[in-house]
Amino acid sequence: MLYDILKPVEKELQSIQKLINNHLIIKAGHLATFAHLELSSADKNIRPALVILSSRIFGYDPHKTIVLAGIFQFIYLAAKVQKGVSEIDSDYLREDADPREGSQFPVLIGDYLYSKFFYFTSNAGINHILHPLAKIICQIHEGSILRKTKNVKSLPHQDLLELVKKETAPLFAGCCFLTARLGGATDQQQNLFMRFGHNLGMAYGLLEQGIAMKAAAPYLNEALSNVSMFPDRPERNILEKLVCFLQSGHCLPVQRMVI
Repeated sequence: MLYDILKPVEKELQSIQKLINNHLIIKAGHLATFAHLELSSADKNIRPALVILSSRIFGYDPHKTIVLAGIFQFIYLAAKVQKGVSEIDSDYLREDADPREGSQFPVLIGDYLYSKFFYFTSNAGINHILHPLAKIICQIHEGSILRKTKNVKSLPHQDLLELVKKETAPLFAGCCFLTARLGGATDQQQNLFMRFGHNLGMAYGLLEQGIAMKAAAPYLNEALSNVSMFPDRPERNILEKLVCFLQSGHCLPVQRMVI
């Protein structure tokens, strides 16, 4: 079970979730009232866990680790909310409709969540990662545009790979290599962590689309090869277990929860 694999970082994951929850409440109410914020257990934990584990390998700073994990999760939530925005412009008529199913509130909530990553980056004094974060966000939106302009179910395999390469893999890669960079990793180590995150993200994104395991398997095998070259730390073993868990095909539980 994913919970058992991530048990060693449970306290940090709880701190990250608390940070996120504290910023989902505004004067108008909880943001989940205005946009769909339901997450599977995997989506709730996997990106923050990558940040924590990468940080522990390189100069672990508890405060910056929690903040950075929160930044990546806010970016993921913002992209998820805006990806689900209805193509039909709609006004919210109080008591007559669910605001989460419209277009106005989810767009606003997505923008609000994106603004949080600027806020935390500045507050933590890590403005130097704004440029790579901006590039990641641009790639995510390129993927979302591709998704909106194509019928995903009928996409040729190569186009589907391109979609996942834009929409999912960059954030996974960022969780790993930017955290390693903040911890003082060398350029070579950062590149290795980037490749690991990319391969893991490609596999995760393909499985998320319901693609057969045989399409994700090469990326998972490459991720295992990457992680085998990580510094010999307990966290490396956890990352290996995480890859193996994805190989088992049980990484995307059907049950969803509101964060």
